[in-house]
Amino acid sequence: MKSFKEFLVESKKTYDFKVKVCGDMDTGADKMMQTALEKYKVESFKKLSKSVVQEHPLDFPEKKNEAVTVFEVSLAYPTNTEGLRDYLSNYLGINHTNLKVKNPGDPTEEYQEPKTGEYETRLTDAEYKDAPKIKGEDHYGDAYNMSMLKALMDEDAGPKEDRLAKPVGGESKEDMKGMQADPEGGSSPLGNKQSHTNSKKRGEL
Repeated sequence: MKSFKEFLVESKKTYDFKVKVCGDMDTGADKMMQTALEKYKVESFKKLSKSVVQEHPLDFPEKKNEAVTVFEVSLAYPTNTEGLRDYLSNYLGINHTNLKVKNPGDPTEEYQEPKTGEYETRLTDAEYKDAPKIKGEDHYGDAYNMSMLKALMDEDAGPKEDRLAKPVGGESKEDMKGMQADPEGGSSPLGNKQSHTNSKKRGEL
């Protein structure tokens, strides 16, 4: 069973940061930084690396032809990236544009992590191992054609009255039943030639 002290140590929360300095640092500047960080009680302090001179250093696109020194720090007391950057910038006398503080889980840090394992060009992967798994029978073949045909037949198997519906702009055969043409000489809203002639003869008499 763990002692209370061991449990307390395991449950202790720390605040991790990466501090990046662009450009050359004065001798002893790293020790000076560690002293400055004691304000937040340093749990660990490590100089990770110093890059070669780069035309446009990562995280410092406005700088040119500079190297970047990276420190990894773990603090016992809470602070944030902006506050820690301003504090270190003032303490060390470094322009804030030459100093960046980031959390290890920052998205911009993930793509800078070195990749492990063998690198493989996807264009040379003839088996397309990374491609999504697709069932061919769902998109082509006899089974697919039969399902398409069945779907079309189901659509055409609706009620008869729906398929004999009145056509657009015309009359159906059902509407034409019982309708007869007017007999010759019958009444018409505009009249007809025969009734007009008979009326004229009666007038002459």
